[in-house]
Amino acid sequence: MFWDKIKDAFSSEKSVDDNKEIKPVKGRFTMLVKGCKDEGSILLVGDVYGTVKKEDVTILFKDGKVSHLKVAKLIDSTGNDCESVTDAYAKIGFENIDKGDDFKCALITNIDFQIESDVNKAVENSYILGLLYEYDNYYKDEDFVNLFFREMVSAHYLLPVRMSGDFTGSGETVLKKDTKINIYGIELEGGIDALPVFTDWTALKNWADKGPANWKQETIIVRFPDILGCLKNGGGFIINPYGPQSFYMNSENINNIVNSPGYQSQFGEAKIERKVAKGGEQNLLVYPADNEEVSAIKRRLINFGNTHSEIKLIDMMLRVDEEGIKSYLIIMDIDDEDVRKYYKGVYDSCRDLLREVVYLDFATLEQADFAKNMMTGQPVYKKN
Repeated sequence: MFWDKIKDAFSSEKSVDDNKEIKPVKGRFTMLVKGCKDEGSILLVGDVYGTVKKEDVTILFKDGKVSHLKVAKLIDSTGNDCESVTDAYAKIGFENIDKGDDFKCALITNIDFQIESDVNKAVENSYILGLLYEYDNYYKDEDFVNLFFREMVSAHYLLPVRMSGDFTGSGETVLKKDTKINIYGIELEGGIDALPVFTDWTALKNWADKGPANWKQETIIVRFPDILGCLKNGGGFIINPYGPQSFYMNSENINNIVNSPGYQSQFGEAKIERKVAKGGEQNLLVYPADNEEVSAIKRRLINFGNTHSEIKLIDMMLRVDEEGIKSYLIIMDIDDEDVRKYYKGVYDSCRDLLREVVYLDFATLEQADFAKNMMTGQPVYKKN
């Protein structure tokens, strides 16, 4: 999402702790696609970290697309068909793969893909985890670097904490006013202090086994902007300090990221621009196919409608303009003349979910007369 200039903003030198040994967890795997071969069927090749079997897996694409496919064929480094591959080079074939996809930097995994955090599910960040395994090999590749930092700032992490008093709770909990949250730190080589954050509970356990003896497994889920708010002046953070692969971000590189156009477009102040349709402009307008991104945006739209009683209806369509640019068209039925404040509110609520389609367009139901013939389904939200 607008991360094409990130390489210019970030130092080309690695900020990774090279002393950590990669120890993938059996039963979970990731594989960054390093090539694509047509041997009668499409085979994707790369190094497997963990164990892949003939099973249902997820392919995560750099453009935000997510595909769920069945592994139909596994070939090991010696060219033999096999039932599983562990921690080794492999060729993987699938049922019903789309040959037109761009597989560069795509990631294959059986780890749950989570477009947003859910307090009722164990935290997973399969894409950034898979990219971490390969950072040493690809940190000079511009596509990889752009993707790595986009995923790093988009991921949600586990932050181990210690709550004051007799705090007990799980899931989504409202803290008491006098509850204090103490954050753990970690000392790296050279006496550098860093904030430890974790992509998943497997990585967190590696720290917990060597960390404070009386930690009560209390954590909070944080995103990149939250991490920055926890840092001391000049401080940095480290992802998965005890593996399976770690990555350290110092203050200089954090500042480069924060000041980059990509970060500002995703986390900076939302800007709503008025778009004037050109005469004769043609648009394809359909309901978007259901996927993780669309479902998550719909949940946010429903919540937005429920918290704004003056909104009568919200609907969502996919728009493709003459130049092939895709956007989600959000249509709202509302009497308030100051509609732009609602547009900004919806955009702020949904912008972190925009991956495959990165633009939101807005219109009132009255303005969307051009879409009424296509609005044949149930709206996303309708006031009771």
